[in-house]
Amino acid sequence: MNKLFEGITKDLSNADIGWRYDKSPFYTEGYKTAARELSTDYEKRDTKEKDSLVFPIIFLYRQYIELTLKDLIREIDLKFNFQRNDDILEKHTLLPLWDEAIKQYEKYISVNNIYPVFTDPIKNERLIVNQFNQIDGGSFSFRYAKDKQGNDSLKDIDYISVNNFKSQIETVVIYLEKMNETLCDYT
Repeated sequence: MNKLFEGITKDLSNADIGWRYDKSPFYTEGYKTAARELSTDYEKRDTKEKDSLVFPIIFLYRQYIELTLKDLIREIDLKFNFQRNDDILEKHTLLPLWDEAIKQYEKYISVNNIYPVFTDPIKNERLIVNQFNQIDGGSFSFRYAKDKQGNDSLKDIDYISVNNFKSQIETVVIYLEKMNETLCDYT
């Protein structure tokens, strides 16, 4: 019997995860890609799939956003040679991470006289992140049906349009991608 986590010779399903020192981009890209794949043509899925896949889809998008924000903060801190004394990178609340990443990004753009070619002015992205933060502040609501006190995680929500969610959350995803692109182009 093979080990659970091992490659197999000539297996086309092998994932080569050992060649990069920093695997963070693989994690974030994987969460984003999985969320997009699972939510594509969602309306064509049967009812059971629609009613169950909504949770991992939203969690995957959330995980992508959280990890990407933390990566952006770390990257900009590194560019500024800044030693962080707070615990923001240990938290899971999206809005403070968003605000810190945007603050640091704007500072980096200003200090380096960079014209943010890739990032348009923020419109609704922060509002969307805030809505997400209000429903899933600690990254539990779409992972667990009950909170730590035994209450329903999403007790006041009966329906979620995955297409609506995706169209809105993708504006945040695209903004984060553009921030990354700007930082990569001006290193």
